[in-house]
Amino acid sequence: MNRLFYLNTFRWYVRLPIKWAVFGLVTLFVCYPYPSLLTKHLRHWQDPNALIEPNAESLQPLARDLRESIPPGLSAKKTLRHVEMFVYERVPYEWDWNTWGMADYLPTVDEVIEKGKEDCDGRAVVAASLLSGLGFKAEIVTDFAHVWVKTDKGETMGPGGKKAIVATDQGLKINWRGLTELPRASAYGVAVFPQERELILLLLGWLLLLGARTGRRRSLIAACVLVAGFYAVRFGGTEYRHPILWLQWVGVGLLFGGVAIMFLSNKNRAEVSEPVAPAL
Repeated sequence: MNRLFYLNTFRWYVRLPIKWAVFGLVTLFVCYPYPSLLTKHLRHWQDPNALIEPNAESLQPLARDLRESIPPGLSAKKTLRHVEMFVYERVPYEWDWNTWGMADYLPTVDEVIEKGKEDCDGRAVVAASLLSGLGFKAEIVTDFAHVWVKTDKGETMGPGGKKAIVATDQGLKINWRGLTELPRASAYGVAVFPQERELILLLLGWLLLLGARTGRRRSLIAACVLVAGFYAVRFGGTEYRHPILWLQWVGVGLLFGGVAIMFLSNKNRAEVSEPVAPAL
């Protein structure tokens, strides 16, 4: 099988960068197959608060319904909760890969209203816009896995863990302590992302790990170990707020183990195949 891979005839310092580039490009395409949407997504994240549009024409029917539904004299804290439930009801939850065909996309108010459904980031944009129209100072906040709204009267839209990025009037503010949430967010992303797309990447990684002398038995064992590790990480991260940490660590260990089996198989067979110098 590995004879099909012309890359394996190259020197390691040429072969490895090419393989990493191939894996990176395929990963990018699998997660973000629409370059124009990816460009917009990155531009939107440069200034998420610019997406807060209380005067957007498409938002006005929701804004009117919201104002009519708020009881007189409602406290700021209860208003935040009221807006949260209102947005949950009027903007049904849907994953971005079902709505946009992308792993993630931060939409505008108009795009959310047009689609009629969104995940946490689109809901946060709508909620922040509605709250801004009610006089709240609203900002977009994320911990890498969830996006919610921070206001001068409190937080809403299901506040997550440590704030990693807060969109302020002065630009994006990064909380470096919030980076500790990145591993858990990554595991959660693996858990909820379509497994067929992830299996494509797992298969590609296995194929790229095949060396010119990889044994068939070891390559199949490594494939089984990699698949087991993938599903352990996936099942362990299903509940973002309550992950099964031990299962995630087992999964990470299995993934590294699968890679090690492939690497050692390539190395050992390469050493065995080297010609032995004749004795003098």
